[in-house]
Amino acid sequence: MGLGLFDLDVLTIIIAYLFLFYGHSATVAFAFGQGLLIDLLSGGLHGLFTFLYLSIFGGIHLGSQFFDLQEKNGQMLLISLAVLLKKIVFFTVLTVFSQEIVLSKPFLWTSGASAIGTGLIAPVFFYLFNRLRGISLKDGRNASTEVL
Repeated sequence: MGLGLFDLDVLTIIIAYLFLFYGHSATVAFAFGQGLLIDLLSGGLHGLFTFLYLSIFGGIHLGSQFFDLQEKNGQMLLISLAVLLKKIVFFTVLTVFSQEIVLSKPFLWTSGASAIGTGLIAPVFFYLFNRLRGISLKDGRNASTEVL
């Protein structure tokens, strides 16, 4: 099983947090910049990670209409779904460009564990980010409703 089971996607949590508290423009800029940076520093397909992180933004943007990011349950569900979307898009893009990629049970198990684990730790990271910003959770909810 290896360390793939402990693959927690903190960047997805950061994208969701930025979306909630800083709006669309800051989130798109972060997602694009982060994807571009990973693309430049990796030896993979050019544009793959930029596309992945912009897909995560799109998934969070669409999912925020159905799930409330201000509530812990909404954070867990939406971030878990965003991580699953990332894994599905990643596998699909690799399958399109390489005929040697095969879907396997370990990949499915680690993808599911990663999505569940990332979703479960999301409220903890939201709390820590709020504390780093110097606001309490109640103040954060009031500030985010004023922005909307």
